[in-house]
Amino acid sequence: MKYRTIIVDDELPALTKLRYLLEAYSDFELIGAFDNADDVLDSIEELRPQVAFLDIAMPGHNGMELASMLQARSADRIKIIFITAFDQYAVSAFEINATDYLLKPVSKERFHKSILRIQDMFAEAPPASSGFAPAHSSQPMLHAFGKLEITGGSTIQPEWRTAKVRELFALFLQNRPNGIYRQTLLKTLWGNLSEEKALSNLNTCNYYLRKFLKETQTDISLNYKRGYYSLDLGSVVCDADIFQHAESLASSLSETNLPDVLYAASLYRGKYFEDVKCDWANLLRDQYDIRYASLRVKIASYYASAGELEASNSHAAMALDIDPLCENAWKLLLINYKASDDRTHFETTQKSRASAYQNLGLTAPVLDFL
Repeated sequence: MKYRTIIVDDELPALTKLRYLLEAYSDFELIGAFDNADDVLDSIEELRPQVAFLDIAMPGHNGMELASMLQARSADRIKIIFITAFDQYAVSAFEINATDYLLKPVSKERFHKSILRIQDMFAEAPPASSGFAPAHSSQPMLHAFGKLEITGGSTIQPEWRTAKVRELFALFLQNRPNGIYRQTLLKTLWGNLSEEKALSNLNTCNYYLRKFLKETQTDISLNYKRGYYSLDLGSVVCDADIFQHAESLASSLSETNLPDVLYAASLYRGKYFEDVKCDWANLLRDQYDIRYASLRVKIASYYASAGELEASNSHAAMALDIDPLCENAWKLLLINYKASDDRTHFETTQKSRASAYQNLGLTAPVLDFL
């Protein structure tokens, strides 16, 4: 089988090198080489690529924007490989569901690893219909991280009737799959009201929530049995479930499961139920921040063990963006900078670490591993 492949880079030498590297792999058919995103989009229906090597920093639509468009048009079946020199776009590149990324200048050895990864993913993927599918054919996803919303469906998500309806939905979501006892729910959301008034509010919110779910045109359903409310997501996937699965995969990271873990990490768009004003989710919000930082550190450690220190540093930095006291991330950065004999960044990182603790009125632990 031949994989229909395109390469996109606004620099002719880089484009030429990619073309040369691909020639060694007979199962990759180069069907287009482009120096800008607009030409790719104009030709996409005719070319129907399965693999795309994309430069990140390009004028007009950059590589990340182009990747999002290609993924939408292919129902996420296209394999995206980013080419980057780790400029200002580099960190954001990890937030795209990419199969791999390559550092400029691209070496034959690293390119070969990327090719093997693509081949493995195609070998494991179930048969799919050929050609690009419309963007709305993607499986709907319920986002608990960042804005609470449903994306990827066949219709635009309706507006929440009230903030309380949204909070009620979030509470149902958090208590999957066992459900939540009605009295517990009433106490959590309307504990300052009489039971009669609280129950009236619940019934009203449930009415508008069921109306909301119907308008989403998904098969999410709200059920009630023996005093318990339970939420059934049907065919809709939840980012928190994908994240939890990735945590188990990250205990033994490999080239095979790395793309899945990177994708799950990219779904962490913000705090858990970020736009839901509620105190009952605070503990999980803090726990998820720590778990996300830990996941990024495991990814960073994987790249460090592979000798890809710049990638390792980027993921460690993303861990610290969420958890500035993630000591494992600080340690990994310092070890990497020492290994690469980067004295400037080593000293800067030591100062940043001390400042992170000082900002919270703490003293940084003594370093005894360097």
